[in-house]
Amino acid sequence: MDKEKRRIPLYFINNFLKFDRKIYQIFGLKLGRPIPLKGVLYAISLGLIEVIWYFTPVFGEFIKWVPVGILMVIPITLAWLLTDIGTEGRLPVAFFRSLALYHMRKLKSVTYVRGKEIQKETSLQFHGHFTYGMKKEALKEKRYGYKGFVTFK
Repeated sequence: MDKEKRRIPLYFINNFLKFDRKIYQIFGLKLGRPIPLKGVLYAISLGLIEVIWYFTPVFGEFIKWVPVGILMVIPITLAWLLTDIGTEGRLPVAFFRSLALYHMRKLKSVTYVRGKEIQKETSLQFHGHFTYGMKKEALKEKRYGYKGFVTFK
């Protein structure tokens, strides 16, 4: 009973410490540096999409002129870029969707406040405006309620 009274419950935030899984070797062959598992999965999925696109009758004609070596490098490069992008804990599709929607709203000059669409503020500039001034001779020395003079030059 005393041991249970001594126990202190520890609370922690689950998403605070999130570690990415990495691959350090393949079939006993050590890699030069660790490769994130997320990047490998991105490369495989992008490669499958590319193979499906390559063998699709009409759309495949757009990429059949590209050499096979470059077609193999494209998914690896895209996976490398996707793993380095901080997607704020979201899937890359959701991240790029929100990024595209943000830039579309920015181009439309529309902003949203509490779900309502309002026009974006515009700044106006005035060119060739007039100023009014006084001649120096019109300004005289004046005596005020303190000791001293105020001189305008």
